[in-house]
Amino acid sequence: MNTKNEHDENNLQKVISRRDFVKIAGIGVAGLLTGCSHSKMDSADIALVNGRVIDGTGADFIPNGTVLILGRHILAVGPRSQVKVPEDAKIIDVQGGTILPGLINSHVHFCFNRETLKAWLQGGVTTVRDLGVSSSYVADLFKKRDTLNSNLECSHLSSAGAFINAEGGYPIAYFGAYAVTVNSPDEARKAVNRLVDMGADVIKTAFESGHAFRQSGWPLLKPDDAKELVAAAHERSKPVTAHVTSARDLSRALDAGVDEIAHMVVDILPEELISRMIKAGTRWVPTLEVWQGVSRNYSVNYSAMSIRNLGRFVDAGGQVAMGTDYAGSPNVTFDLGMPTQEIKLMQNAGMTPMEIIVSSTRNGAISCNMADERGTLEAGKLADILVVNGNPLDNIKAFKKIRHVLREGRPVIKKGI
Repeated sequence: MNTKNEHDENNLQKVISRRDFVKIAGIGVAGLLTGCSHSKMDSADIALVNGRVIDGTGADFIPNGTVLILGRHILAVGPRSQVKVPEDAKIIDVQGGTILPGLINSHVHFCFNRETLKAWLQGGVTTVRDLGVSSSYVADLFKKRDTLNSNLECSHLSSAGAFINAEGGYPIAYFGAYAVTVNSPDEARKAVNRLVDMGADVIKTAFESGHAFRQSGWPLLKPDDAKELVAAAHERSKPVTAHVTSARDLSRALDAGVDEIAHMVVDILPEELISRMIKAGTRWVPTLEVWQGVSRNYSVNYSAMSIRNLGRFVDAGGQVAMGTDYAGSPNVTFDLGMPTQEIKLMQNAGMTPMEIIVSSTRNGAISCNMADERGTLEAGKLADILVVNGNPLDNIKAFKKIRHVLREGRPVIKKGI
């Protein structure tokens, strides 16, 4: 299965066609794809002007850019000289600030409530991905997710539902939390299909033998069960993310073919495993914030090791998606809203501001299995947008100076002016 975000012209045409965006915009696909045609656009609801545009793809920023929005979607993005602002558009002058995609936190927990999701959105995080609940009432939570996602005052919520793991494995072993347990390839396939039928956006499993918890011998999925789980998820076009905290368990997860590793490993990371991940295109969601909190509370060196391992992975060309594990560990204080601690720790690991932005936008959308509609500022995508004062490429602290947040084209906040 290809869960990568493809940006070629043919793929963009397919994405727009699926949403019937051409009908919404009232223009041809060619008008969306060629900069010279932007001047033909004669209708837009909102125009963001007078700011640098960082589109989330990793491309160079546009110094004096404009973003046009029609309805829920982005109509055009480009230099001010190439994008004609329609007379009927509401002008939002960002006064030299920075326009970029809303951030995505790819690893959170316990976010199935309006107030928490509103707090995320107020902090500039327009999408969060819940990677495992402790309740067996998974179907009800998916229904609640859908209701919450209709409220544009809340961050968009993506969800894995429940873990799938061996009986007695993590998170049962440590937290006593609920998980769907399987003991054969057939049971693994059925468990995946049941979760997808209920509404899972992504499949979550665990390869955790107990290292980070100072224990050992926790049950793991048998190799054939794990491979069947991944195959079943890919047949349903769902990526698989795996909780992992040690290099030994990382090797097992890669053997199974998972798409993503949730948590940076906190022991010695062999170069061979880094190479395997990069060759396979496996993403990493490092959750440095949780390792910082655990290290402070339990006097372990997990934070330093996680930062060192992330730096080596990034230096080798690895793909990272930002995630914090919000509410995933007791006695750890997490940022609710702008993930300031995680961003700082990623920078400490050697990631550049642009790499942090891409990990928090485009790569997060890939992790959430919604790269065709979120994560970058491109024509046809949903207008989830963050505007900050200053330039985060010069100083990553600019992320804290939030000026505007838009969720699917709707202005949510205006502050910091």
